[in-house]
Amino acid sequence: MRIAVLGAGAWGTALAIHAGQGHAVTLWARDAAQAQAMQRDRVNARYLPDQRFSAGVQVQSGALSPDLLTQDLIVLGVPMRALRETLIALTQLGLTEAVPVAWLCKGFEASPEGVGRMPHEVQAEVAPQLQAGALSGPSFAQEVARAQPTALVAASAHARVRERLVQA
Repeated sequence: MRIAVLGAGAWGTALAIHAGQGHAVTLWARDAAQAQAMQRDRVNARYLPDQRFSAGVQVQSGALSPDLLTQDLIVLGVPMRALRETLIALTQLGLTEAVPVAWLCKGFEASPEGVGRMPHEVQAEVAPQLQAGALSGPSFAQEVARAQPTALVAASAHARVRERLVQA
């Protein structure tokens, strides 16, 4: 599979390392200097300094590319506060239900009204056309990156999203 992971924090990096063992993974970092260092050194020194990237992981930064529209799975490893803008950017790029999307973030979106929205509510509001879901613990990023025994839950109303997450 071709997998894009948007967000090079601990969770995004851990999922890229795991999926990169058997798939072609593009890890998108917000910071260009960090992306260059990760691509060159084959490690995310900031979050998982003892876990090297396999040859299957490539690191990029900058504006989202139309190449995302050809991926088999897009994983959003962005914080909850960035989920809305990321989903809007993907929609503006032309992303449709053809590419399954899953987020790693938890919690609520901050709201001036004081009523925060959960990730699935944000997705339904700004990108209802997407087949989306969530990937969550109980686990830690380090456990996933190190391929230690752990558990993850893939949740979605769409079987294809769940299946792609399990395959990744």
